[in-house]
Parts: sequence; C-alpha cells; structure tokens
Amino acid sequence: MGTSGASKGLGGGTALIPSWLDEDPGEPLPCGEDPTPGTEQDGATGEGKPSGEPASPAPAVLPQLPPPALPARFRGGRRNFTAFARSRGNDYRALRRGIRDAVRSGSGGARNAVRRMGASRAVAGAALGVFRGFQRDGVQTTLRRLNLDSLVGRPPTEIFLGLTDVICPDGGAIDEGIARDAWLETVAELEALDATESSTLSDTQIREVFLAFVSHSIEARVFQDIGVNGFKVAPDLAAIERFEAELRSYIRFSVRDSFSSSVTSLEALSDRQIRAVVDRTYTEAWDLLVMWGDATR
Repeated sequence: MGTSGASKGLGGGTALIPSWLDEDPGEPLPCGEDPTPGTEQDGATGEGKPSGEPASPAPAVLPQLPPPALPARFRGGRRNFTAFARSRGNDYRALRRGIRDAVRSGSGGARNAVRRMGASRAVAGAALGVFRGFQRDGVQTTLRRLNLDSLVGRPPTEIFLGLTDVICPDGGAIDEGIARDAWLETVAELEALDATESSTLSDTQIREVFLAFVSHSIEARVFQDIGVNGFKVAPDLAAIERFEAELRSYIRFSVRDSFSSSVTSLEALSDRQIRAVVDRTYTEAWDLLVMWGDATR
C-alpha cells in the first residue's frame, strides 16, 4: 500500500468533504470528441448550439458547505479492523463491518465517499479517455497526439507507465497520491489482467483494467482513512500479508459484483458518458460495501 502505508489515519475533526475538493474540473478527457463543425459546445449540457448564438448566463450557485465532521467517526471502523487483524484475516464479519463503518460513519455515506475521491475519479475517466483513443484512432496516433512518440511500438507495460503523468499528474494532495498509487498498482498487474497487447485492447480487457484501478483506489482510500496505526495488526509478516490479501480480494469482488455499466463501443462514448460510467461505478461499489456490512450478523 504505497501511499497509505505511512498513514496514521484521519482524525475525527477532519471535514467529511474537504473544502478544497474540486468536484468538477470541467477539463476535456484525453482524446475527447470534437464538437460538431459549426457549433459551440455547451459545457452544461454537452449539446451543440449554432455558432454566434449568445449563451444563456448560468445562474449563480453558491458552493455548498461541507457536512460537519462527526466526533470519533472512525472508531467503529478501527475497532472492526482490529478484530479482523487479530483474527489473522479470518473474521470476515469484522471485515465487512469495518468497511461499512468506514463508509457510513467515516465518510458520511456512499455518496460522500464518492465525492471524496475526486482525483481517483478523474484518473479513471482519463484512462477511459485514452482507451477510447486507442480504439477509435489506434495506439500510434493516440500516443503521438499525447506527445508520447517515444512510446510508439514499446511493450504495453512501458506504454501504461508512460501514460502515468498524462492521466494522473503528480500533486501533493492525499487523494492525488491515492489515485497515482492505484494506477501504478494496476499497471503492475497488467499481465494478470491479460492486457499484454495494448494495440488490440478488447472491451473485456479495458473493463478489467478499469475495475482493477477502481478497486485499488477504494482499497487505498480505506487504508488512508482508517490508518495502519489506527488499528492493531498481528506482528508477523504472514498475518499482515493475509490481512491485505483478504481486504483486497473482498473489495475487488465487491467492485466487480456491483458494476452495472458498460464500456462496450467505448469509442462512441462522449466525455460526459465516460464520467457517468466512472461515477456510477464508484457509487455502486460503495453502496454494495455498505449493504454487505449491514447484512452481516
């Protein structure tokens, strides 16, 4: 857990939704679609308007204040994670309850958990934007458009690593670190995902890479919130490795089981549709993690 390994966990006074969180950067995704000739793109609706027609002024909207933090909101999650750790990764009820509590009490619910992952959602959308370019225009053309000519003809792992700075610019915020770490962990398992031929990425392979990234980012978010020093872990390496393996497997299964969108014919999806797929995926995954925690007796 690269970015989360040194975390002590968030304090109870930390805002549920940080005031600096940029909910909608409004920037086009890589290899995005061009507006229809003779029209101007409407940033609010994504629909074209005839050139020269004055745009309607957008109504002034005051920013929402973040929900107040709840005292000791991580206590339940840390207590259950401690029970899971002490069981050497065998107490699955504690695992499910721990993640449920991290979402419900720690983040204020699934919707807030999604909002708190702005950078990860941006990276997921940018990755799908690049894959859209691969399918629509080919790998060589897409890489050259992104000023990555040196990667043309290189092995898939090198191409995906080279895309890191394009889809997840380096930054100091915790969420940006989580997103970058999740992408690098996804790249590290390309062979296991059977995505070794970037020039012929199928819909299935794109889906696997996308879901792997979402899973890694959710796992890192949970670790960051609860904190490795926020619960007691068994002292031996084997127990720690089992703890992480079971947590990762559970989150990966939840993300895959909750996924109801489609990346079929990705080349035909607009930026707005891609962002909708990303947001829906994160929302459904967090919702399912809460539901499974509630179902545990």
